[in-house]
Amino acid sequence: MIDLHNHLLAGLDDGPESFAESKMILDKSAKQGIVKLLATPHKKDVLESKSSGIVVNQVHLLNEYATQSDLNIKVFVGMENHLDDNLCHQAMNGIAFTINYGSYILVEPPYTDSFDLDFYSQLNELQANGLFPLIAHPERMKGFKNNPNLIENLKNTGNFIQITSGSVLGKFGSAVEFFSKTLLDLGLVDVISSDTHMFKGKREQDLLDAYRVISKEYGEEFAENIFYKFPETCLLGN
Repeated sequence: MIDLHNHLLAGLDDGPESFAESKMILDKSAKQGIVKLLATPHKKDVLESKSSGIVVNQVHLLNEYATQSDLNIKVFVGMENHLDDNLCHQAMNGIAFTINYGSYILVEPPYTDSFDLDFYSQLNELQANGLFPLIAHPERMKGFKNNPNLIENLKNTGNFIQITSGSVLGKFGSAVEFFSKTLLDLGLVDVISSDTHMFKGKREQDLLDAYRVISKEYGEEFAENIFYKFPETCLLGN
């Protein structure tokens, strides 16, 4: 499996505070069969307190640890980029990171009850500059609540959709779980990722549990597409 949304870097956002916990998250991810993992600290948190270079440094250290520990996993550079007027400029200038420096970018919509014209124009600006937005966890956000038509419209205009493994597993409540299954039934989900924030607890690495649920309910081929094949397309940028 490939995990395209993971906050395992230490001291950068609301993920782990210590590098020791980062390594524990990486250990658990490898044991679950995840072979590639994208580090996605919140852009806002990173740029407000540190430079984006610290992301690259921590990813390098984690890959060194993986090699030394014989873990079959590799960590890649990325960010969870909140959508604003500056994002496209920051992404094109290497300040905000796309997925593995490629043409896909993980984008977090604003936590609002509805979306204004700026939301759509900012997505369009990314696309006009050759980037493909991967919308993070819409199933958990007020602006998308129980509105598959809005998500379908986003997909029809060149965007892609990532939902969270914990949503499928009911960790965010029955309403979010039901909405997630609705999106899956309608074929509106491109990627399922963990959005891991900690070693243990509600936001721990649980991608394998979600994979088992999805493969049972939708079949192995379907699961392979959203847990590995399309995530790899995003990671390789083609």
